[in-house]
Formats: sequence, C-alpha cells, structure tokens
Amino acid sequence: MDGLLPSEIAAEFIATMLLVIVGCGSACGAATKDGPAWVLQVALTFGLAVTVLECTIGHYTGGQFNCAVTFGLVLARKLCPIQGALYFAAQLGGSVTGALVLRATCSDTGKDQTGSLGSNFVKSGFSAVSALLGEIVGTFVLMYVVMETEVNPLSEAWRPFAPLAIGLAVSLAHSVLLPVDGCSINPTRSVGPALVAAVSMPAGRDKSPFMDMWIFWIGQPRLR
Repeated sequence: MDGLLPSEIAAEFIATMLLVIVGCGSACGAATKDGPAWVLQVALTFGLAVTVLECTIGHYTGGQFNCAVTFGLVLARKLCPIQGALYFAAQLGGSVTGALVLRATCSDTGKDQTGSLGSNFVKSGFSAVSALLGEIVGTFVLMYVVMETEVNPLSEAWRPFAPLAIGLAVSLAHSVLLPVDGCSINPTRSVGPALVAAVSMPAGRDKSPFMDMWIFWIGQPRLR
C-alpha cells in the first residue's frame, strides 16, 4: 500500500456510485417489454460508463469498481488482499449511495421501468442455472479482457486502449444477459440497487430483489 490509498478508496467509491446512477438509471428509464431496442441502449450505456470511468480513475486504481475484478486481481496476486478488501468496502458504499441517488431521482416508483432500480433477477422463461452459466461466462469475458489488456506485460503497447476494450466487453455481456437476468457481472453494482429497492419499493411485490442475489456472487471468476 502507498500514500495514494485514501485517494484510491475515494476513486473506487465515486466510480461505483456513478456506474450505478448512469447504468441502472438508463435501465430505469428505458427497460420495457415492447421491443429489444432498450437492450442495446442499456448495454451501450454500461459499456460507455465503464470506459469513461476507467479513463477517469485508472491512474488511481486501474479502474476496478467491480468486486469480481478486484477479487480476480487478488487471486492472481496482482493486488494486495488488504487493498482489495478496502476497495471492496468502497465499492459497496458507492453502490448503495448511487442507488439512493437513483431512488431520489426516480421518486415516483411508477416511472421506474425495471420496477426495482435496475436490480438483477432471473427473468421469466429463464432458469437459475441458465442465468448462473451466463454470469460465469460474462464475468470470464470481462476478466479475460482485463487480464490481457491491463495486466499482461505483452500488451503494454496496447495499454492506452484497455479502457475501450474493457467497456466493449461489458457492453457485449450486457447485450446477451440483459434479457436473462439484467446482467450483473459485477456483484457490488447489484447489491446497492437491490438493498434500496427492497427497503423503498411498495409492499406486495411477488419477488424480492435479493431472491437471486446468490447467482451474481457465485458467478465470479476463480483465477489461479
């Protein structure tokens, strides 16, 4: 750990908060059952948000704001476990804060097209197994791109393009998984909206935002 640690923690907090506000906010405004166009919009929004935030805070932490990425880097021994734990705490705090801002913005719950601040859950017609498999593959794609563009020394010449590659990987995963489970590939981004939605949404909902949460945590990569 170094003298930049407080700035690193703040960067992870702010980036995760903004990702939830922008990404989940896009889903809240666009997600409908009428046609597939909203899938492309939300997928591009998440991908562009990741690219922008990577460029913004990459000089602090490499731009993680995703505990799956942080966990993968710790397992690959590219990140100190203590730093990883602190980043994780910052990411959780940012996710909850972002969801609170989104809740305040969408104060009329009837205007939220997702019905749950963009929380992740298995959609009708899909099974938990299919969603879990999708999350594993989607998270693998993300981690594979991260490791090969930002970590592998052989890719140093292409390092300036890493944020774009990572953002595109996020968009690709979302374009496939949004109709399946809302696409997480980022457990910390899933916790904040689910927590705030569970507390603030009207009673009588047939499905809790936390019901399928285990899928998005088990779907993280296990790097060796």
